[in-house]
Amino acid sequence: MLVVNAGFPVATILNAVAHTVLGLVSANDSSTWNPLPYPSPEFGATSNISEYPVIVLRAKRSSQLEKLVQQLAAARIVHNVFIDSMLGTSAAAQQAATLSASPGQNQIVCVCLFGHEDAIRPAIKAFSLYKTSDAFAHNETESS
Repeated sequence: MLVVNAGFPVATILNAVAHTVLGLVSANDSSTWNPLPYPSPEFGATSNISEYPVIVLRAKRSSQLEKLVQQLAAARIVHNVFIDSMLGTSAAAQQAATLSASPGQNQIVCVCLFGHEDAIRPAIKAFSLYKTSDAFAHNETESS
């Protein structure tokens, strides 16, 4: 499950999603995700795709994601967070900026979480599905 801050450009959201998913996957045994092989001989590839669906929800504000992170931590639900301080010229600069990041000064771009539906549903019930129109709405405000 992903919850993204629709206030960021799509490219930033995609970057944050990739990093939070990789971080969450690396923190757990690979069997947790139940990867299934998807061979495609004509494309010359065999992909390993998790059996579990990935649902992308949207938040309108970082404060919603900050509250979500608190709920996930309290419920001990596995999660990973991407903060805008993690964007920068080098990993060292990003780590330094993140160490001093704070709500109000920085924003959460994405939260990735994993768990049984009955455990995560209370934390995510306030969010709606991220739609293509969310991406277009952000691009329109950027070009205005």
